Amino acid sequence: MKAAPARVASSLRNWLLNEVCPFWFDRLLDPAGGFYEGLDAASQAVRSTDRTILNQARLTYVASHAWLMGKDPRMLRAAEHGFAFVKNACALDGQQGGWPRKLCVDGTVVDGACDAYDHAFIIFAMAWHYRATGNSQAVTLADQAYGFMQTKLADALHGGFFEEYPLIKKLPRRQNPHMHLLEAVLAMHAATGDGKWMSRAQQLVMLCEKHFFDSGSGSLAEYFKADWSAEEGEAGALREPGHQFEWVWLLGEYAKQSGDGRMTALAGHLFTFGEKFGVDRHDALGGAVMDGLNPQGSVVASTKLFWPQTEYIKACVAKFEMSGEQKYLSAGIAHVALLRRHFFRADGANWCNQLSRNGEMMVDVTPSRVLYHLFLGIAEIMRVHEHA
Repeated sequence: MKAAPARVASSLRNWLLNEVCPFWFDRLLDPAGGFYEGLDAASQAVRSTDRTILNQARLTYVASHAWLMGKDPRMLRAAEHGFAFVKNACALDGQQGGWPRKLCVDGTVVDGACDAYDHAFIIFAMAWHYRATGNSQAVTLADQAYGFMQTKLADALHGGFFEEYPLIKKLPRRQNPHMHLLEAVLAMHAATGDGKWMSRAQQLVMLCEKHFFDSGSGSLAEYFKADWSAEEGEAGALREPGHQFEWVWLLGEYAKQSGDGRMTALAGHLFTFGEKFGVDRHDALGGAVMDGLNPQGSVVASTKLFWPQTEYIKACVAKFEMSGEQKYLSAGIAHVALLRRHFFRADGANWCNQLSRNGEMMVDVTPSRVLYHLFLGIAEIMRVHEHA
């Protein structure tokens, strides 16, 4: 099967590794510890002493993967800087081995809740840091993060994990932390070859098949009651196209690593629903992914966040690999062009995080945690080109 033209892949590589990543890390890395949480509309760091563990983990991932791909010493320094912060943040505030949601740069805990979503990203970051550096401490920390979730957050009755500790029974439940936990355990399996991570992935895929996937509409539900039955009202009816596409990519990754091709059919249903209803063919942007639908495909949020665009790119890569049809990869590459044309600011490296349907910029601050979405989306296009 064909892949991206060499000149396209080379251009994207140069942009991502030599322009975007240095631009962000030059501004985000705080010598006092960790990374700042965002850039303003003038592309200056929003300086605060607060650090969310989610952002620290995501940026540690980006820097680690960027070092692995480009061997830029600046990225290695950033990766090790982020790793040190994440490692030192563990078990603060007496949380018995977990990571607090938010802390100050000096280590003071601001929000001591241990969040399942955050812990998934700690595992994900550690997988890539291990791949990039060979530092076995990263595997130890990933084991610790998963062990904390298993001990404190696992739902032995209904399956999956609760949202946070110590507020165990927080409702509604969400598919989202489980989606990213699947991403994390697959990354750990790829990094280590340890079969326990694949067993964990299988459990999460089964949870998706049994509870998250709405077979009646071919869509992905977001919110649930304690027993994983559908939540009522607007929350229960919400469908996020970005998550539809993210699961397409994840199920493709699972199929490749496990050798189990059954989930490609489910991925196909999700892609069909997302592309049919979630890609706005009548907007001023030329086909951006919308923020929200209902199970019938009607639009409930016509705004366009940045991250769903990158998930569509990844889903197109997955469909290309599943089918061998060049049209999917071409669609992904075209969507990168759409993203750069409409979302990015004049500097070409910072973006507006949400646009109106008419393409108007709606927010000034760009959360730095979203760099993870951009990096992985572009890295996937580069990967299929380089391994075709």
